[in-house]
Formats: sequence, structure tokens, C-alpha cells
Amino acid sequence: MRSGITATCVSVIILVMLLGLELTAIWKLIRAFGGWAVVKGSITARLSGAIFYGNALFSHLLSWKFISSWEDLSLHWTQIERAEVVRLPRDNKIKNRMTIVTSFVAACALVEHVLSMMAATGLNCPPTEYFQQYILRSHGFLVHAWEYSIWIAVPIFCLSKIATILWNFQDLIIILISMGLTSRYQRLNSCVEYILKSEKSKGKLERVGTDKYAEVQTWRRLREAYVRQAALVRRVDGSLGALILLSNFNNLYFICLQLFLGINNEQGPLINKIYYFLSLSWLILRACSVVLAAADIHKHSRSALPFLHACPCRVYNVEISRLKTQLTHDFVAIKGMGLFALDRKLLLEVAAVILKYELVLIQFDK
Repeated sequence: MRSGITATCVSVIILVMLLGLELTAIWKLIRAFGGWAVVKGSITARLSGAIFYGNALFSHLLSWKFISSWEDLSLHWTQIERAEVVRLPRDNKIKNRMTIVTSFVAACALVEHVLSMMAATGLNCPPTEYFQQYILRSHGFLVHAWEYSIWIAVPIFCLSKIATILWNFQDLIIILISMGLTSRYQRLNSCVEYILKSEKSKGKLERVGTDKYAEVQTWRRLREAYVRQAALVRRVDGSLGALILLSNFNNLYFICLQLFLGINNEQGPLINKIYYFLSLSWLILRACSVVLAAADIHKHSRSALPFLHACPCRVYNVEISRLKTQLTHDFVAIKGMGLFALDRKLLLEVAAVILKYELVLIQFDK
């Protein structure tokens, strides 16, 4: 009980501090657009800073909302697992896969962030001046040299780390939940494949009325399991939709920003070039992982269709026909608040948009 109250208090404090930082960043951006700023800094840096902390603010709110609803959602998920009349094969490797993915994301995020700190100050910065130089160079859109104070720098430093963690965490949530939903679809599909193989192995043995009735009931229960799974996906989508929209918008913006900065800042120290390529690669990898992990749900929601199409005529029944119709026409996918569905076509569409953006930048660069 006390730990829950403490966690809530800490979350509220972080939320208030992020809100204050975001309002300051927006005010500085407005002053720059209006020409009221004392120092004419980069509009791009001010805008990206405001979007970075805006993403952290909304990510904190939406992640908090999702975690608060997780108890009911996980209970509903567990009830669906336990209520299955058809015995599904266990996925004994799902826990290990999730652990590996979480460890990989954490390690890559740590390496990328350490490189960003090194690139911000360079390798020749004296240790005694490192903290001040890092704040002034990485948060120049917020703090100028004459405004610098340790009382301002420490909160900004801490909030920048929290914002980075939230950015990676929101993508990780989507990936892990998608892996869990995909795993359940794979188990259902394996069950369909196993039942059909069993039916084929029986050959042309004559079936009595009770055997046919039992087969129909088995397929009916399996079809109902797919119905419950589709309902579970839609319930998860209702809880994750806003976070998915935020994640995809944020990743797309910063990929385009990195491409823009790469074309306009060709010169620089070696550490900055290393950071640029690794940061861009990590951004693209993470954005693709989010889309592909969620797209696997849609892919595996229809993976049983080839098995059903190959079903022998002698075992075909009305429930198999209904299941085929259901899987063919029921569009099951994770969506970004209904604005777009995360399937593999989306990845190609986004890649095409980024490619057009890159070509426009190259054209202007000439």
C-alpha cells in the first residue's frame, strides 16, 4: 500500500516537472517564431526540444493510464486463457523471448544515450566543466549561458533521462503486448493444424453420427476461441491506441529530423558522425520493430486459412465454413486510435514517405 502511494507521488512530481519544462520549451519556441528571443537560436532545435518533452509528457500520462488499466486487462486475458475448452499448446519460450527483447532495447538505448552525451560535449571537455557544457549544448533551447544555475541544471538533467526512458518504454510496451497477442494466435493456429492433420491421418474410416457431432463441436469451440481472441485484441487496442499513435508520430518525426540534420551538418568530429549513424539506425530499428511486432497480430490472425482451405471434403463441416468466413472477413489489427492499422503495408507506406522527404532534402541541398 505504501509503495503504491509512494509511486503515485513520484509519478505526480515527474508529471508536474515535465509539464513545467514543456510549457517553458513552448514559450521559448513562440518567442523565437515571433522574433522576441534575445538570442537567435535554431528554430529546429527549439521545435525538436518541445516535441521531445511533449512526447515525454504524453507518454507518461498514457503509460500511467495503461498501467492503471493493466490489472483488469490482464485478469480478462487470464480468464480467456483459462476458459478455453480446446486445449491449446503452451508457448514455453515466450518469457525468454520477451526477456531478450527487453534486455536488447535497454542495452541499445543505454549505448545510444551515452553516445549522445559524448557527442554533445566532445571528447576534449574538461571533467570539471562537463556538466555545464552538456546542459548548455543539449538544452540550449531552454537555458542560455547567463541563465545557467546548478539548481536549474540538475532537474533538467534528470528530466532528460526520464524523457529518454519514457520514449523507449512506450515502444517496448507496444512490442511486448504485441508479442503476447501474436503468441496466442500462433497457438490457436497450431491447434487448427494439429486437428486437421489428425483428421487426415484417420484416412477414409467411416464416421458414425456421434463422431461427426464431436468434430462439429470441437470446431465450434475453436471458432469461438478465435472470436474471443479477436475481442481481446480490440480491447487491448482500446487501451493502447493513443500510445501507438504517439509512438509512431514521434518516431517518424525524429527519423526525418535526423535525416535533415545529416544532410545539413556534413562536417563535424568523428564522435558526432558515429553518434549520428548509430542514433539513426537505432531509431529506424525501433520504429520498424514497433510496426512489425504489431503487424504480426494481423498476419497471424489469418495464418490458419491455408490449413482450412486444404481441409479434406470428408471432414468439412459447417463450423469450418464459418471459421473460414470469420478469418477472411474479420479485420483484426492494432490501430492508432482508428486512424491507421499496423500491418506490413504501413511500413512500406511510411518508408515511401521518408524516401520522398529525403529526395526533397537532397534536391534543396543542390
